[in-house]
Parts: sequence; C-alpha cells; structure tokens
Amino acid sequence: MKRIMALNKAKEVAFMQFTGDLINGYLTNTEGTHVQYANWKRAVQPFAHYFPVYVAMGNHEAVNRRFYSEKDRVFISVDRFPYDTESAEVVFAQNFVNPMNGPNSEDGASYDPDPDKFDFPSYSENVYYYTYDNVGVVVLNSNYWYAPSSATIQFVSGGLHGYIMDNQVNWLSGVLENLEEDENIDHVFITQHTPFFPNGGHVQDDMWYNGNNTWRPYVAGKPVEKGIIERRDQLLDLLVNKSSKVIAILTGDEHNYARTEIGPSTTIHPADYSPEKVVLSRTIYQINNGAAGAPYYAQEETPWTPFVDGFTTQNALVFFKVDGKKLRMEVVNPDTLEKFDELELR
Repeated sequence: MKRIMALNKAKEVAFMQFTGDLINGYLTNTEGTHVQYANWKRAVQPFAHYFPVYVAMGNHEAVNRRFYSEKDRVFISVDRFPYDTESAEVVFAQNFVNPMNGPNSEDGASYDPDPDKFDFPSYSENVYYYTYDNVGVVVLNSNYWYAPSSATIQFVSGGLHGYIMDNQVNWLSGVLENLEEDENIDHVFITQHTPFFPNGGHVQDDMWYNGNNTWRPYVAGKPVEKGIIERRDQLLDLLVNKSSKVIAILTGDEHNYARTEIGPSTTIHPADYSPEKVVLSRTIYQINNGAAGAPYYAQEETPWTPFVDGFTTQNALVFFKVDGKKLRMEVVNPDTLEKFDELELR
C-alpha cells in the first residue's frame, strides 16, 4: 500500500478508488476488525493527506457470527448481528468517511420478512457515488449482508458473494439516470469488488459461479427471484444499454490484473443458459486490479477469454487520464515503475 500511495503522490492523482479487501478480515469480533482497519489507514496516512482516498467493501471486510454444525461437521458463518452495532457494514462505516448518498438498506424490498422491523444492515457509507470535474464514480457493495458459508446459505439465509440486491439495483438505476442527464458529466465508472466476468481465481463464484444461475441470496429461508447471472445481466443492461456514459467497470477480488472487453460480440453466457439473455448495444471494459500484494491467481478458461487482454500477476496500479471528452488508461507496476498496459478508452 505504501508503494501504491507513493506512486499516486508522484503522479499527482486527483483521487484514488480502492474497492475492497483492505484487510484480512473474516473475524468474529469487531475489536480485531478495528485494529486491522487502523493498520491499513496507517499505511496510507502519510500520502492520503494530499488527495482523497475512497474505499469500498469486499469479502475480506466480513465480520461474522460463526456456528459449528455437529451434524454436517462444518462452520456456518453469517454477517454479524445486531446489524446496527456489529455488522460488517456498520464497522466499515465507523472506520471511514464516505458520501452518505446511497440507499438505506434492503428493508422494504419485496423479500423483506417484516416491514415493521429493520431486518438488514445499512448501506450508509458503503454504497455511494461521487463526482470530480466531468467524471462520476458509482460505488457498489457486492458483498452486502455477506454469509461466507455459501454452501449453507439456503439453510441459514444471507447475502451471496458477488450479488447486488434489489434496493441497491433500483438506487443504481436512479443514479445513472441522473448522471446521464447531467451535462457536466462525460465519463462514468462503476466499481464493485467482485468482477462481472472473473478470469482467474474466482471463476467458481463472483458473478458467474461456473455458469450456474441457481446461486442467489436467501432471505428468511426463501430464495430471491433472480439468480446471479440474471442479476448480472440486469446490471449490464443498465450500464451498457441504458447509459451512454458508463465506460468501465472497476473490480478486484481476483489477485491479478486484466482488462476484459464487454460488448455485442463477447460471449457472456453458458451454452445451456435458458433465461432471457441480455443483448449489449455497445462496448465497455472491465478493468480488474486485485494485484495490490495478495498471492496471485493464474488465468482460467472462460467463455469470454478471447476478449481478455493484458492479464498479469505482477503488482499493478491503474491510472486514468482525463482530458475533456478524451479518456486514456495506463497501468504501472508500483515496484518496478514499468508501464505494462495502456488503452484509449475514448
């Protein structure tokens, strides 16, 4: 993190976005989570005095309640409750200052088990958007209400790794409409921790689950309506077909760097996929950078592999250079200062 931040300062960046996996996390107590956040902030602090650093949640920000099933001989983990004092979301908000313009929570959604009670964690300061000059950045939480023991989710309920739930989608739709109408905004980035199109290390989950659409959150023991790939397609329709300004999805999770072309010719569904398929009207890019020091993940074969470029496991820092309506990307190794990828986005 210090090398990344030093290079940011040397490049005189306007701001930095770091989307998830700030810490090792997965703790069962809030005190230890606060200590890990303090260590991350201490690493960036000398440089963060000079430019804003926006952060978002990943799966490693999880704070759990953990139970052991004697019958199945497995640990079961869910988001720590009470949600208003001990959830991963509230602990995150206690440690960082982010815009408070996101949705409230998933309370009030069609699957809310009790409209008179608060049944879900808050989105405050973990889902938000901000603008800088002619750039808009929308920050999503793809590990909301996260139950790490995914194999038992149908029995205990909880949020699924990589899933964006209904109220967050509705909020995103409204934000994109506003940014589309804002004549001062030319470029919009969407960022969430989990890739729409994983390439190495998380092909078995993220927003793909090896092409298995049956994966989805459970609420009060019942599955939500849309599976993970259906929800991904719904988001793609918003970003690609209903917006002309979204140019890239910025993701992490996988410990590597890669850029993926997402467009009309990209293969994005399994061969036997039966739900309605989204048809994309234009091309955007997924820029994945999880190469900030974690042990690297090698590339795997996916339907969209022919549309992946620049895959590398070396450490990476992605810079976007904005010049009016022009937008250029450069990727630099903060260890060697080598520039190893670049692209004219607009």
